[in-house]
Amino acid sequence: MLRKISLQNFKCWQALDIDLAPITLFFGSNSSGKTAILQSLLMLKQTARGFDPKQHINFGGSDRDYFDLGSYRDLVWGHQIDTKVGLTLQWNPDSGIDWQTHVAGMARPVLRRRIDSSMFIEYAINWRLLDNIRIENLSYRTLPSGTSAENVRVEIIENGRYAATIQKDFDDEYPFVQKEPVSTPESCYVLPREIVTDYPIDVRRLARFYAREFEKLMDSVLYLGPVRQRPERHYLWTGNEPKLIEPSGINTIEMLISSARSDYTLLAKVQEKLKLLALVDSFDVKPIDKNERRYEATATIGGVQSSLVNVGFGLSQALPVITMLLSAPAGSIVLLEQPELHLHPNAQSALADLLLYAAEQCGLQLIVESHSEHILRRLQRRVAEAQPAFATPANIKMYFCQTGDAGSAISEVEIDRFGQIGNWPEKFLGDISEDIHSMSRAAFERLHRESVRA
Repeated sequence: MLRKISLQNFKCWQALDIDLAPITLFFGSNSSGKTAILQSLLMLKQTARGFDPKQHINFGGSDRDYFDLGSYRDLVWGHQIDTKVGLTLQWNPDSGIDWQTHVAGMARPVLRRRIDSSMFIEYAINWRLLDNIRIENLSYRTLPSGTSAENVRVEIIENGRYAATIQKDFDDEYPFVQKEPVSTPESCYVLPREIVTDYPIDVRRLARFYAREFEKLMDSVLYLGPVRQRPERHYLWTGNEPKLIEPSGINTIEMLISSARSDYTLLAKVQEKLKLLALVDSFDVKPIDKNERRYEATATIGGVQSSLVNVGFGLSQALPVITMLLSAPAGSIVLLEQPELHLHPNAQSALADLLLYAAEQCGLQLIVESHSEHILRRLQRRVAEAQPAFATPANIKMYFCQTGDAGSAISEVEIDRFGQIGNWPEKFLGDISEDIHSMSRAAFERLHRESVRA
């Protein structure tokens, strides 16, 4: 699970340093930086796992990318191309590894330690525009109980030359430090080839461990955008069994068709959640030809069964959200933009319960950008009720983003165990209280004027 994210000079964020929880929500006005936080992770993923992973930054623009980020000038805060862009992540490693640490020049027994899920990996990178975009420094650390156990840092020293520093603190009495020139980093996450192939065995294993865990982290990141694919009247079954929903919602119905043709498990779960959100009386996907190659998605509402094309747009927009939350592999980090789009307030409130279910029962980490007061209020209520027990301030973090003269600013919305917000930000979700007060005052004044004229 991601524990922390920090940004430096990334788009509208001159500086950002926040902790993440199983459920993290970003609220705020338009263009206040909420989406940019999600984009930082997606930029890293499309760089590391894209068609050309040796690019130092993949700005996107192809059909295989999540975003088109333009150029370095568009990416860097204030368009100040002579400044660096930085990103830092901390997460729990997915697996452990045994190390054999030898202290150079000392006859000492082999020291064995195991990295496990109680430790954090910290990855940090800075880019700078020189002749081309270059990685200025790239580093990894493991952090058991807040203390550095290993540190591998690669930084540019002059004229495009790099130096690597490797420090191991498994034994405080005998730290091992090595620094020497190395080649350019292989990519935004793979350390220079000398470290991977030529250094002592424990350092090589360390470098490969970091690269492998970074790849697992990036592979676990899933994303669903704010505008999902429009429904179609018929869907063609090709025989493939899609495993992931694309950012536009493509593959949603295909996954449900696959479920209907096999064990029905996913489709049954989606049907249940659609009814809990009061979006349908029933929902199904069925073949419409004898060869079972063409399928139709139908919803029954008010006793009338109709094609998905012929019912409210909110259902087709919510369907990818629900299906992704119920189908994503445990351990996935799911980024959602405006999951409440086109939903009635009651359905938005029920969606908050689905987020709690997905985090607790499906083992997902959810990072959500939203404008929904109804999601917020339902989460407050669940924290106060302690139902489910998972609904705690520790498991639900909320942030409020706003624009400022020095770039976007962020503040954590402090919610206590009674569901109360102690630092309600100004203009957090509009000003309903002021509207009600102004309406009452205007009604009273109008009534007074009309009574005087009478």
